[in-house]
Amino acid sequence: MTSLSAGFSSAQERLTLGLTTRNGSTSLPFVIAEEKGFFKSEGLNAIVVIMQNQVVVNGVVTRNVDYGGTFSNFIGAAISGLPVRIVMSAMDGSDHYLVTSANVKRVEDLKGKTFGISSFGGTPHSEAVMILRKYGMNPEKDVTFLQIGGSSSRYAALESGSIQAAMLVPPFNNFAQKRGFNQLLSFNEIMNIPLGGLAVHTQKMKEEPEEIVRMIKAVLKATDYIRNRKPEILTFLQTKWGIKEADVRESIYRDMVSLYTRDGVASNETMQNVLQLVRDTRKSKDDKTLADIADWSFAKKAQAELKLR
Repeated sequence: MTSLSAGFSSAQERLTLGLTTRNGSTSLPFVIAEEKGFFKSEGLNAIVVIMQNQVVVNGVVTRNVDYGGTFSNFIGAAISGLPVRIVMSAMDGSDHYLVTSANVKRVEDLKGKTFGISSFGGTPHSEAVMILRKYGMNPEKDVTFLQIGGSSSRYAALESGSIQAAMLVPPFNNFAQKRGFNQLLSFNEIMNIPLGGLAVHTQKMKEEPEEIVRMIKAVLKATDYIRNRKPEILTFLQTKWGIKEADVRESIYRDMVSLYTRDGVASNETMQNVLQLVRDTRKSKDDKTLADIADWSFAKKAQAELKLR
């Protein structure tokens, strides 16, 4: 098959990108790439599909999902030997905040409480474990973790009272504060880690390298749009995220725009941080290196091609 026919075939096939929610800053570049036509501009018929965190990983592993937009679970999958790699990082820092019910005013007050997470081994779980340990608590004994799903689901569970704590991303942490919940800390106060991105099956890396590059180019175009089209994004936050207060929209935009990557490549330092985070959560004794977890060659090629335009 020639490269031309390969490109034509890819344009006709529907590509699925698995995310846990359409709302939230981690998802925003992918949703913008879909809604503003950046996938189409790269000849891709890609759609965002919402599913549970672990379902995203299982879908990529079984090749029923083309791309995964989550991060820590794919690191966990890779260190356990599954044929997946992270090929792009979307954010250079975490936008996750520890939000608790009104009667929980300190991390130590979480003892005996229920902590909502997306899935065991996912980023919110890993972050929660590290926070609890930093404050001298035993994550296995002092709290009960409850798998709930994406940030919107965790916010709803917090509102209903079925959990007393969760790691939330904008706008849900903002909604929670307006409703009287406590925002105790940002995970960036604990550790700097990359967040979100694209993960693929290793076989796709061999079969569809140019498709992967075009996917990354589309997402980088979307992050550039977010960075340079503030009025449009503020309107998006109002109409799609339901944020009516102008000051809240401004705050969310300011906090998240500085976190988006410019080249899709995470530093070795932040990758080592998130790798250690996942290992600690899973109690893994693996001998995997960063090369077994991520391959930045596609992102570097995407960045080079974008600079030529």
